[in-house]
Amino acid sequence: MSNDLLFPQFLLNRGVLDAAEVRIFLERMLTAKVDVPVQALFHGVATAADLASLGALSGAEFRASAEREGVLTASQLYNLGEAIAGEGCRFAQALLDAGRLDYKELERLLGDFKRAGEHPLSEAIQRAADGRLAEELPLYTEYVGVAMLAFKRFMKIACVVVPQAESFPESVPCRLVSQAITGGVSLVAGLEAPDAVFLALARRYSHEDFSELDDLAVDSLAEFLNVLDGFFAVRLGERDLELDLEIPRTAHALNAKASPSKFLRLHLESPVGAFALLLATDEFL
Repeated sequence: MSNDLLFPQFLLNRGVLDAAEVRIFLERMLTAKVDVPVQALFHGVATAADLASLGALSGAEFRASAEREGVLTASQLYNLGEAIAGEGCRFAQALLDAGRLDYKELERLLGDFKRAGEHPLSEAIQRAADGRLAEELPLYTEYVGVAMLAFKRFMKIACVVVPQAESFPESVPCRLVSQAITGGVSLVAGLEAPDAVFLALARRYSHEDFSELDDLAVDSLAEFLNVLDGFFAVRLGERDLELDLEIPRTAHALNAKASPSKFLRLHLESPVGAFALLLATDEFL
């Protein structure tokens, strides 16, 4: 998956941010305007010392000063201006705007992050599993990676796994959707969210302004899960695994009579609120 998506996860894993801060800055990154200094630092064409030497400049003033002082060439400035800022850049910009990090701290963390590769996601999932599911974790981790890309592509949001989070209180109304993948592997994946968050996710996926959590809104997230699982099935199909997707199920709660095997609940923070990704080897709705 895109390493850029994992910068918020890396900061949570390292203890630089706590879950509450991650939630705040995931929301702020939706409206963050990435400036050239952050792009330059993120892409490694300028150092924190270079940026500090130019003072608190931004926009056109920064560009002019950076070229005049020989910090960046005209070609580099053009390329940075044309670059599309990813989630990591936007998250970093939100942190800088709030004064939560400075350029020197960000430079150090970016160096550590780039050496981490995709480890931040697998580390968070291992913590959530708490020593369980050793055989299932490679498949589960691969699925979560595909899910993170799907949230980015179809909902324009980044999500972070919070390993030690509790389940939603029984007093909070929730909706769930699940789908079984059968054949070469046995996997049931699902989404669980409080009604307000479920509705927000449905709106972002469908681009429809649902006013309430009706059947159309619920069906929208069932469709999203089907698309996500389709992508995952294609990925596994490249390894000559023949897979089938069952019809998605929806519910207001987990099936109290079900005893799903190899069950893992992953609490996700997102810009629209917290929800859970559920994984097992048999049905839980």
